[in-house]
Amino acid sequence: MTNTKFILKHALILFAIAFICSLLLILCNNLTEGRIAELQAKTEAEAQTDVLPEAKEFEEVKSEVMMLLSDSRVTAAFSGKDADGKTTGYCIKVEPSGFGGKISMMVGIKAGGEISGVKITSMSETPGLGAKADDAWLTQFKGKKGSLSVIKSGTAKDSEINAISGATITSKAVAEGVNIASSAMKTISKAEGDING
Repeated sequence: MTNTKFILKHALILFAIAFICSLLLILCNNLTEGRIAELQAKTEAEAQTDVLPEAKEFEEVKSEVMMLLSDSRVTAAFSGKDADGKTTGYCIKVEPSGFGGKISMMVGIKAGGEISGVKITSMSETPGLGAKADDAWLTQFKGKKGSLSVIKSGTAKDSEINAISGATITSKAVAEGVNIASSAMKTISKAEGDING
């Protein structure tokens, strides 16, 4: 009988501790949820401006157009407008899989299909290797058009990107993300042309 009381007493204490910790976690989540969403929206807005600098404002692509995309790695799309309201290009948010997990990135594509910029907004690639997919490395995508492939060495041709040394998987994932965005842009621009035309 004494053992049962002992076990029951400690089980209740553990339950109380777990219950209080759960309540504290829920409270912290509720307190920080809005701030996290605000920071993500700010990061996304800055990325749009970085990858499509000629656009003065951005408009989210309508959900009926987004439903035409068959690739779930495209998570959002925005049309970039100039001062006169004319579409100058698109910002496509994609999430290809890298070595360490998903790589969230924004790809800017001009109306003619030329890449105007690429920005990684979050990733969990290996520090010192895949994490070298920084702004300096990403500049080689600028001005490219069409389907891109990754090479490990040599001089990259128009349809090629030089890999990051020691991080070929990350390099291929980023190139894949750009290719996904380019394909999505073609579908979106055609659908918006049909709707607005």
